[in-house]
Amino acid sequence: MNQPKAYLEGLVNLASEAFQFLKSTTIAERASFMHAVANKIEGLGQDLLDAAHRETALPFARLTGEKARTVGQWRSYANAVASGTYIEARIDLPNLEKGKSDIRKLSIGIGPVVVFGASNFPFAFSTAGGDTASAIGAGCSVIVKGHPGHTKTSTIMADAIISTIKDFGWPEGVFSHFLGNNVEGTDTQVGAYLVAHPAVKAVGFTGSYRGGKALFDIANQREEPIPVFAEMGSINPVFAFTNVLKEKAEILAKEYATSLTMGVGQFCTNPGIFIGVKSEDMDRFKNALEAEIFDIAPATMLNPGIYAAFEKNKATLSTQDQVAVLSESVTEAVNGQGRPKVVTTSAENFIANPILGEEVFGPFGVVVEAENYEEVLAVAQQLKGQLTITMACTKEDARAHQDIFNVIKDKAGRLLFNGMPTGVEVVHAMQHGGPFPACTDPRFTSVGPDAVKRFVRPLAFQNYPDEFLPEELKNENTLGIARMVDGVSATKSI
Repeated sequence: MNQPKAYLEGLVNLASEAFQFLKSTTIAERASFMHAVANKIEGLGQDLLDAAHRETALPFARLTGEKARTVGQWRSYANAVASGTYIEARIDLPNLEKGKSDIRKLSIGIGPVVVFGASNFPFAFSTAGGDTASAIGAGCSVIVKGHPGHTKTSTIMADAIISTIKDFGWPEGVFSHFLGNNVEGTDTQVGAYLVAHPAVKAVGFTGSYRGGKALFDIANQREEPIPVFAEMGSINPVFAFTNVLKEKAEILAKEYATSLTMGVGQFCTNPGIFIGVKSEDMDRFKNALEAEIFDIAPATMLNPGIYAAFEKNKATLSTQDQVAVLSESVTEAVNGQGRPKVVTTSAENFIANPILGEEVFGPFGVVVEAENYEEVLAVAQQLKGQLTITMACTKEDARAHQDIFNVIKDKAGRLLFNGMPTGVEVVHAMQHGGPFPACTDPRFTSVGPDAVKRFVRPLAFQNYPDEFLPEELKNENTLGIARMVDGVSATKSI
């Protein structure tokens, strides 16, 4: 590890120096930088889309939409940073009669952040994705390990950020980017070295449970443990109840099949499990789902590694005891293509066999049939942490099964009352995170402006002269942000 150690040490040193610079920037300055990055990415032309298409096999329409989403993320996060929402400025003025000191508090960046690029969103969750945007917005320098599945795409996006840094005259260590071919050693060795480095203060990761948990364990074995914000997968169950099945079994089957196979099933919110009670209406749903899956053609997956894992995991679940094939695409798949498939099993078997509750990243689903709602409740109780859980139901169903509704509140970060979970909107109220093992820290989201909260910590100043305070806490509120002054929100100067 001599060569990678020297190379990575240089990146960390640059990031540490840049973090000291970022501590002196205001929220307005960082927001201006983020808007400039958004403009750079927006101006990237067909070369970016062509590279991403070649490397991921994602269609141009999807990539065009994801590029727009990425631009929107930088802009919306920038606006949230500029508003002062995430520094949470608090000012308690002195009162000699009551013995009160002058105490002022805000949230500042926690230090250099290492981000691991994701495979399934080459723009929005990778090099210039939400982790990078929110960390810089928080005032943290960033080191990105580009994903090996789209190195050219990652480099183009990185160059846009690096170019903006030069335009602003900021230190180069504000953002660093490297690929596997920059260093000797395996990805595992490189990742372990960075996460264990004492100057690194947080990690952002989207990927497999194995990868995320390994980074989490390294971070917690350090002399100074650091937070790892890892999104590690989810089966995103859909619970279907009596009245909704009666009203629209066939429509629900179409919605489920569409969501299950969208993007060749390569979304972290892919609904891999469908649970319902045996009935004629459940049979209607299964018959309709069988027909839907039968007609959906295979498509190329993101990379050979993901395809191989899909085939292996699909075979593992399909060959478990008391598991039957409900439907599979009639079209044979060529090498690298994910062929949609759905299997069925009983709730009793699902509860008894934990393997059936494991994520299969791709167009594969398990329909779980319960004998009654007691079994449905038992399934809900056994679930691990999820990003999402969907309740396909009417209000009447919800009133009749509040016990199940109460249980799932402990199991997911986002609960849907009908609809499918594959759309993750970039808005303030979005929660893209959930209890372990969906994520390592369920208190935070990786989508939406609240993602900035992951990379800040509070710092209080007591009896500080005004000239030495951060701009956001000075008497004159030049930034015009909302601050809590003696417990009351105010924008006026003191």
